[in-house]
Amino acid sequence: MRLKIFLGTLLLFVLNTAVLFAQGSGIGEPCEGNDPDSQCPLDNWVIILAVVAVVFATWHLYRKRNAQKTALSR
Repeated sequence: MRLKIFLGTLLLFVLNTAVLFAQGSGIGEPCEGNDPDSQCPLDNWVIILAVVAVVFATWHLYRKRNAQKTALSR
């Protein structure tokens, strides 16, 4: 059962990647260097988004670990 779930998820990721690469035709792209903030705000902030995600995950795991330690010490 786990193998089927793994293969299904892998297939989903591979198909999504193929579809995403197929969309970039290069003709009429909204961010051709004219004004990068006009229609593509996420492209400019991907690094900050990744850093925020890592900080949030670290904070969440830290709180979870402390709650577990507190529960074990009782």
